[in-house]
Amino acid sequence: MEQTKKSTYKPLFYLKKNEPKKNGNVPIMARITIDGTHKTMGTKLEIDPNIWDLKFGRVEGKSAKALRINQKLDNIRGRIDKIYEDMLKHEGFATAQKVKIKFLGVGVMDDAVLKVFNDQNEEFKEMVAKGKRSQSTYSKYNTVYNHLSEFIRERYHRDDMAFRELTSDFIREFDFFLRIDKECTHNTVWAYTIPVIALAELAIKKG
Repeated sequence: MEQTKKSTYKPLFYLKKNEPKKNGNVPIMARITIDGTHKTMGTKLEIDPNIWDLKFGRVEGKSAKALRINQKLDNIRGRIDKIYEDMLKHEGFATAQKVKIKFLGVGVMDDAVLKVFNDQNEEFKEMVAKGKRSQSTYSKYNTVYNHLSEFIRERYHRDDMAFRELTSDFIREFDFFLRIDKECTHNTVWAYTIPVIALAELAIKKG
């Protein structure tokens, strides 16, 4: 294990200025460097380059927008750090590519949550067309799917999640997202979390 501690590890954020948006903002990228080898990935965040602190890799100022984006960057940095530390602890070494793959969930989603949810909605849609299920229930499932998709992008900065990641903590965070970010009522939160809990139970059955 002493060997692994000598590896040089440095995550940082930078702007991809050669791909500006129509509104003048540019994408914020993450770079993971381990032992001189680096890998980059998008954060799904963008910012006005004029308020970017190049030295610290953060948004300047204390505006609501600056604080919100910096908090998201802190969350990303925290997840990358944890993945790196876990690899050193359990595998004895880490590479920039392995950390990136783990962060993005690539290669671990044989059954991705949103993919399965969408497939189920498509099947439900066919039953609605046959008069076997109600349109209102189908609309509710579509709304839940959209909220869940947004939650995964906002909280985990990814396009989907592996089934094994659908834990009780995930459910609690989604519940909080519905209450605070979406301002849903108690009854609506309950109705929207039931399909996600069902997916979690399916994940347990899959082992």
